[in-house]
Amino acid sequence: MTNWRLIGQDNIVAFLAKSLENGNLCHAYLFSAPEHSGKTALAIRLAQTLNCIGSDPPCGVCEPCRRIASGIHSDVQVIGLAVNDEGKSKTEVTIEQIRAINHASSMPPYEGKCRVFIIEEADRMSTGAANALLKTLEEPPPNVVFVLTTSRENLVPETVRSRCVKLKLASAPRTEISQYLEKDLGFSAERAGLLARLSQGRAGWAIIAAADDAVLAERKENLDRFAETLESDFDFRFELAARLATRFGKSRVEIYRMLDQWLSFCRDLLLIKLDINDEVVNTDYMAALERLSSRVGTTEARSIIGSLSNTRQYLEQNASPRLALEVLMLGLPLLGGSLKKSG
Repeated sequence: MTNWRLIGQDNIVAFLAKSLENGNLCHAYLFSAPEHSGKTALAIRLAQTLNCIGSDPPCGVCEPCRRIASGIHSDVQVIGLAVNDEGKSKTEVTIEQIRAINHASSMPPYEGKCRVFIIEEADRMSTGAANALLKTLEEPPPNVVFVLTTSRENLVPETVRSRCVKLKLASAPRTEISQYLEKDLGFSAERAGLLARLSQGRAGWAIIAAADDAVLAERKENLDRFAETLESDFDFRFELAARLATRFGKSRVEIYRMLDQWLSFCRDLLLIKLDINDEVVNTDYMAALERLSSRVGTTEARSIIGSLSNTRQYLEQNASPRLALEVLMLGLPLLGGSLKKSG
């Protein structure tokens, strides 16, 4: 189990290891958890274990393990949202992608013992793609394992879900994430503790943020923009909504991430209002949160959280981005000294 090297997923690793030991491995799994919780990492470890030639799989050092980790093993494929000719991610996993892996799965392993197909964001499969995959899941070829990952299990078609063993990854304990960042990666206790809190149990996110300063820089920009918005009038807000709507058309993920960070900030605001400071996530913004808590009531804080949650939901349901964001801006409290509604 220790060879799998996954933070906070001992129960799932034990289940998969026992299944392998008993020869009861299923042909298809559905791993569900929030983004950057280690779903793909778990799938990679499973692929390594199935193809490892070391004495204690997954050894991580044999040729198959290293090739799988590097993404160059011919029998292990990771399928996600494709990129179009303009360099933008498509919004669906296409039927062409699924047909390609269906064809590959019909052939015996080329260099290893088992073919493994990892389909990321399985909830984004088009209807045609899901139906094409379904045919293969109903009559799985030998020596083939499919692993589907998703952060929105309810959006994966039931016909597909019902043919997979469903495994929900646990939130990694904050202490385990912090200890890993500090002891294994060498970060300061302060930085490790902050990242562990911000990760909200997503070990993968914490590791990415620890290695890339741009992650926290983007977060700071987003939270500072939120504070500025609360102090600004409707002219500023509508202009911001227009800019964000344009960005949403180019990168939905960036806007979803921004809304999640605003939501986390406002959740902390509500916790401070309720005197539950130990559970605050954005501890590096504690001073700003405490100042804001004196200007925003508990009911108002709850209302902001609801507005942010609704906006994200509307965007996911393909509502007009500009309209959804303008409605959000109208619903945020006006905290400026003498702000007046435009027009």
